[in-house]
Amino acid sequence: MIALPDCDVVYAVARMQEPRPVVLLVEDDHSIAHLYSIKLRMDGYRVDIANDAATAGILFDRSRPDVVCVDSRLPDGSGRDVVTAMVELGAVVILLTNDQESYERAPAGVAAALLKWKTTPAELSATITGLVGARKLGGKLR
Repeated sequence: MIALPDCDVVYAVARMQEPRPVVLLVEDDHSIAHLYSIKLRMDGYRVDIANDAATAGILFDRSRPDVVCVDSRLPDGSGRDVVTAMVELGAVVILLTNDQESYERAPAGVAAALLKWKTTPAELSATITGLVGARKLGGKLR
């Protein structure tokens, strides 16, 4: 009789061998952050959430995320300033905004700009998946 391996153990080992991509979500609206993070976690991402620019800087330094999603308006400063600083540090950044002008004129180096009012969690996840896939092909993902 052949013993079959325990699927749960095989799954756990496979998950441990390949680190999950990390997404830093900088969003001051708790409901939006929660909604996006649920989908991203379901799709296999580790999600760190910052509700302001100061926390975003700390979390960025600690986790060096694969992708950073930044709201254009934050309670302690401009999301555009956070975007610029993180792009200068080599981050792949997505700007999330409800402002048409910010969407059309995203800061230099932004990988994607998305209008929050029309970006579903699935669309955000698909955008991140495309960026992470491109980084893997370029050999830059952890």
